[in-house]
Amino acid sequence: MSRHFFAIALISSFALGTGCGSSAISDTVATTGTEASASPVPSRPCTAANTSMAPADGLIADFAEADSKGIEISGGIITWAAPKAVNPAVPTYTTSGGALTITVNLSPTSTPQFVGALVNFNKCIDASAFSGVQFTLNGSLSGCQMGYSTGDVAHQDMTFGSAYATGPAGSYAPQTRIAALDLTSTSRTIKVPFARYDNQGSPATALDPTKLIFTQWQFTVPVAPDDGGGIEMCAGSVTIDDVRFYR
Repeated sequence: MSRHFFAIALISSFALGTGCGSSAISDTVATTGTEASASPVPSRPCTAANTSMAPADGLIADFAEADSKGIEISGGIITWAAPKAVNPAVPTYTTSGGALTITVNLSPTSTPQFVGALVNFNKCIDASAFSGVQFTLNGSLSGCQMGYSTGDVAHQDMTFGSAYATGPAGSYAPQTRIAALDLTSTSRTIKVPFARYDNQGSPATALDPTKLIFTQWQFTVPVAPDDGGGIEMCAGSVTIDDVRFYR
């Protein structure tokens, strides 16, 4: 069976909603370690008052501090799954050891599944002085594909997104596929430019680095074979560290 790379983007913990490429807004479940609103938060534009410049050294998160989970830009970590099931298999994560480790374990179903984790920002971030986002990555993964997204306000659904989202229904961020060879037992540095990605996202507009609101890692589980044979679990654990903007 051939595999296809599907795109979805979870919105922020402010509303625990989604704007996604192939699942309905109501079909996503998310978890967060911080309290979040149970209903959508009215959108407001990024302004000078609610926008912070990216740190001079570019650091987003090193996951080293227990009190803030090592997130240098004010925000939090969210794990999510779509479509929503009776017992959704939301990924688990830990920041012990000074890194973000995400673990997935899902069985294929008759529809594609999308799960992931993100670091969301509590303010709009202006990273226009930088070229993209980089992070270190190691681990193993089988039965599914992995991708990365940097999200801006225009690529989040303004109805169920963060307080700064301005995108129409079904919005999702541009996405870059992480190749299987990039997942090894040795950490590798992955660089994802703002201006280049494998999936343009929706709407089909360029990412705006002056209005960023999250970084995200997604796992896409393909559909199960029609004959029910050869089903491979989506299983693995990946460790991410030193997430930062680069020049």
